[in-house]
Amino acid sequence: MAYIFNTEVSTHDIDVNGNAKPSAILRYLQEAANKNFADMGPSYNELIDNNLSFVVSRAAIKVLSPLKELEKISVQTWATKNSGVIFPRSYLIKSGDRIVVEALMNWALINLEEKRFVKGSEFDVSVYGTDEPLDISTRFKIPKDIELNFVGEKQVMYSDIDKNRHMNNTVYPNVLFNFIPNVQNLFMSELMINFVSEAPFGKTIKIFMSDAEKVADGLIYYFRTMIDDKTNIEAMIKVKEI
Repeated sequence: MAYIFNTEVSTHDIDVNGNAKPSAILRYLQEAANKNFADMGPSYNELIDNNLSFVVSRAAIKVLSPLKELEKISVQTWATKNSGVIFPRSYLIKSGDRIVVEALMNWALINLEEKRFVKGSEFDVSVYGTDEPLDISTRFKIPKDIELNFVGEKQVMYSDIDKNRHMNNTVYPNVLFNFIPNVQNLFMSELMINFVSEAPFGKTIKIFMSDAEKVADGLIYYFRTMIDDKTNIEAMIKVKEI
């Protein structure tokens, strides 16, 4: 059973074309999950009080059509029962009866005190509402023959961090999108991210990007970000012309 969060595309979240920016889409998805936790319980803060925290490890998002300024949207999310250490969560964004975004994220539940992953058999996600996951793969690898070139740096600033004092996962899409050429004439149609390690406040992220790979329905760019010579994230972004 899906949890439903109704909202609209904020004027603060749009780009020059009146479309929701990539990070805004991820925020809508994340906010639906947060409200699901808060309304159904245990909430995010209640989990923290019990030395537990959900962290996203992989995300796959498909944007079927751009989300427009002030467009009223319904964000739906539901968990999936799992006995391993991965807790999949599915998402749909609808505009009226149209599905405009499909997404699947893999989460891990961390025992903060014991510093270990919590198994699905130890935590009942059915309290949040469960159903079968969307048929979307979250797995991808940057092809070995793809060359990644250094394109810039990003310091983790106050505006980027959450109360865990690292860059919030919703910030990454805009950071990466900034480096795509001709970006003002494009919209993101697909995003896949592997979150490998956190980006703490004050650290500098080095960003590496591939040249564009032409595909039948757009262009694909691959990214890897590094902090202190360690991988921070790996990502694939597919874009289409508006």
